[in-house]
Amino acid sequence: MKTKLEDDAPDRVREIPKWASRYAHNRALSVLAFLGLNLLAIAGICGSSILAGREGQAGHKAAALALCAMSLAACVAWIWLVLVGLRLGRALSDRLYDAEGIAIAATKPGGRSRVGRVIPFAFGLCVILSVAAGFVFEAASRYLVPIMAAYSVPFLLYIWVRQGGMAAPFMLLWPGLLAIHAVLAIAGVHPFSGEPSALTILVPTVGYGAIAAVASHLYSRVALRRVRSLARSPEDGKKGG
Repeated sequence: MKTKLEDDAPDRVREIPKWASRYAHNRALSVLAFLGLNLLAIAGICGSSILAGREGQAGHKAAALALCAMSLAACVAWIWLVLVGLRLGRALSDRLYDAEGIAIAATKPGGRSRVGRVIPFAFGLCVILSVAAGFVFEAASRYLVPIMAAYSVPFLLYIWVRQGGMAAPFMLLWPGLLAIHAVLAIAGVHPFSGEPSALTILVPTVGYGAIAAVASHLYSRVALRRVRSLARSPEDGKKGG
């Protein structure tokens, strides 16, 4: 006589591809590593910019110019990091999840369009202009996060769409939380509308990304356990019972 586990075997087999796909889509530890590199770039941009402003106010023009050059170099490094982000993310993912084997999400074929080459450069230009505007215009400094969200949210959505079948659904939390933060800042809700500081930059640019990546990674753990459970044969179930 067949056991219930044996009767359910066809359904279990059909469930495996679904959960394997969810697992492959949500392997997001590489995003955390990528955010760490972004954090270093942002620290370089913000730190050198703040010091440049102080040196300029103190009348030390040579030091201020040198620090401005350092800030610009950090911006260039950040743009390069954004440009190689997808390839770097895949390499990091392969390394971080090496012990769990290979899992490739289904993707749609398609080359990189001319627009796809221009968008990262446009994003980098927006970063540089927003940093420069913060020095020149007090209003731009006060509304730094909404200004940043105006170009970052579309860019993050573009990156998500650009990944096609490899996109992790939970990573949509990043642009979503950033957009909510910007709306609350414009509405004057504290602490989202507070004075510009390191936290007002790092929370939306790195913090929300980390929240999305951790949520995605945790779901990948659930999916992996589910795949392993479904892949067990009826004989394994009997031995464990």
